[in-house]
Amino acid sequence: MSPNKYISAVIIIIACTTSIFLALFAHEYRSLQRYMGYIAENGKSALFHEEFINQDIAFRLSRAFSSTASPSAKKTDEMTDVCKHVESVNTIFGLNLVGKTLPALEGTLQTHNPSCAQWGQDVSALPIIQHANTMISSQYSFSNYNGYVFKNMRYYIDMAHNYIYINQLVDTRHYKFSNWLVADDDSINIVRSAHTINIDAAALNDLMQGENIVSHIYHDGFTEKNIISMLTPVFRHNIVKGILITDININDLATSFHTLDRPLLWQFLSLYVTDNTTRDNIIFHSPYIKTVDAINYEEPITQYYTLHIKLDAIYLIISNMWLVILYVFSTWLLCRYAKQQFIRHMSLSHDNVTDAMTGLYNRKIMNASLELKIRTLLQKKIAVTVISIDSDGLKKINDTLGHHMGDKAIQSLGMAIAQSIRKSDYGIRLGGDEFSLILIDYTLAKSWDVIARIQENLTTLDEEKLVAFSYGCYQLHPNDTLETALLKADDLLYQHKRNKYGIQEPGKI
Repeated sequence: MSPNKYISAVIIIIACTTSIFLALFAHEYRSLQRYMGYIAENGKSALFHEEFINQDIAFRLSRAFSSTASPSAKKTDEMTDVCKHVESVNTIFGLNLVGKTLPALEGTLQTHNPSCAQWGQDVSALPIIQHANTMISSQYSFSNYNGYVFKNMRYYIDMAHNYIYINQLVDTRHYKFSNWLVADDDSINIVRSAHTINIDAAALNDLMQGENIVSHIYHDGFTEKNIISMLTPVFRHNIVKGILITDININDLATSFHTLDRPLLWQFLSLYVTDNTTRDNIIFHSPYIKTVDAINYEEPITQYYTLHIKLDAIYLIISNMWLVILYVFSTWLLCRYAKQQFIRHMSLSHDNVTDAMTGLYNRKIMNASLELKIRTLLQKKIAVTVISIDSDGLKKINDTLGHHMGDKAIQSLGMAIAQSIRKSDYGIRLGGDEFSLILIDYTLAKSWDVIARIQENLTTLDEEKLVAFSYGCYQLHPNDTLETALLKADDLLYQHKRNKYGIQEPGKI
């Protein structure tokens, strides 16, 4: 395996692990997007359940107010007791105006109408507002909601007797619901009052026709917060007698949308509702740390409102840290394995083309790849010179001094060659005492320098002065092949040997 192939393998590994990582990350991202939808549905279910409770209270009030039973002595006594507890604060009359004085009533009743005889008969029905059924009562209902129960402020505005009843005690000395108590001809002006909680004319008309409606976002004078109100008509004998209103406050909104299975997520979540008409917002949950939104989820929850859920990028990083660690570790592991295989392959390849005795290349290095490289060099007009080298008198050394000395002579010559050429050159032991050198970017004239270095290195390496060698140098022409070049170099080698020793070489039979 060449270095380029190793680099390619690493690139493929990184590409594969990155693709897997991105696929897993995309899956986690889509899962979080779906979870935003789950949060939205969780909150919508709570709001729907609260809407049901509001309607259920209104229905039971309507049934109580529409009762045709003639007044009993007990009811007359109850009304007499109620009227005994009537209070007044400035121009406001009612019950429990400053504190709880009527035990049967939990909240506060305010009115400009001093006639208890008119509105007092309604008081026995008002505790219905306090004791709301928080669960779906019908066994045939599709709803199985059993989540968060709102602790909302509810109030009932009675248009027949011109009073407002709030389901909690209100100190009338400090606050009165004057926006609802504005009267024309001693009657509450529902149109004028409804506009104070940002109800448009079309919705108000639907309300008076018996529809359940919601207000736009408005600033509540009592809580000093932006809220949304649910309004449900209350009937008496099929005529709208009053309106039951439930205020949804910020804390209730935040709690209703909350999910318990991912507590860390809520530290990086933004939730708010936008009024599509007024563009006002109710922000009911903000993250502890705010950087960049990774997910921006929007969903309409009524014709008026759009819910926004935004998840900060920090959570995406934290929740997927295991994925990042897995990606880095698996990529490192695979690259390390590829490196080990590359080294092993290089070692095996090197051993396969390396002569064990001299450390030079063996004959196997002269393959098609080397042939192609030389042809490319020649096409680029880069000089290539081959040198054939043959040890003189090796047979005589083996016969007289032993084969171990003959091997030593070969090793000495091989070491001298290795020390005399560059890394870009090829020093090859063809077999026995025959060597071949392939010099890259070397002309024939420069090749003599290599011969001189070999001879110089031998003076140090060959202590017994056993080694002498003959050589033949040939520079390749454009049309030469490696094989033809080596043959020509061999011819020059034998010519050199004949010139040195005559026809018969000394030490050889």
